[in-house]
Amino acid sequence: MMNVLIVDDDRVILNLLAEGLRDMGYSVSIAASGDDAMKAVESRTFDLAVLDMVMPGMNGLDLAKHFSARGGPPFVFLSAYGDESIVREAAAAGAMGYLIKPVDIPQLIPFIEASIARAREIDGLRSTSSHLERALSVEQKTRTAVGIVMVRKGLDRQEAFDFLRGRARSERRKLSELAEELIVAVERENHILRDE
Repeated sequence: MMNVLIVDDDRVILNLLAEGLRDMGYSVSIAASGDDAMKAVESRTFDLAVLDMVMPGMNGLDLAKHFSARGGPPFVFLSAYGDESIVREAAAAGAMGYLIKPVDIPQLIPFIEASIARAREIDGLRSTSSHLERALSVEQKTRTAVGIVMVRKGLDRQEAFDFLRGRARSERRKLSELAEELIVAVERENHILRDE
């Protein structure tokens, strides 16, 4: 079941959308202000937040920026304003989409489904990118450590790698940890020699 947060200061719209989405099988929470929405996000995880752009107090754009900065849910805008500059601001804030009111539930469902799918895809890409960056960092450190062993021990590349791998195994450590420790030790030694 998808968890959706709807944020709108118009209670009629808020209740109509919430009731319609619940009838379609969604778990829905409602908030009539930005402050209420922030409290809701602190106590529950949402697949998507549907934000009104113009509300008293904290407007939808400020709320969206708050969500983006603090790892809140992905969000879309549902607003009576379709001005091009407002839509650009929404996109710049990270919105998954923007719909202009009035909308009905049959219109809203595919929009929500596509937005959630897109948010999950982006989250997956971020996760993959993070894993790749870590893997590249480990590989770079290992290559650097192999180079240090080659120079210090007069070994070729494969011999230096085998030396490091054997040492890591005998000490029951990860090769990446040993490589990083070796690099830090050499950097410290170089720093000491420069200061003399």
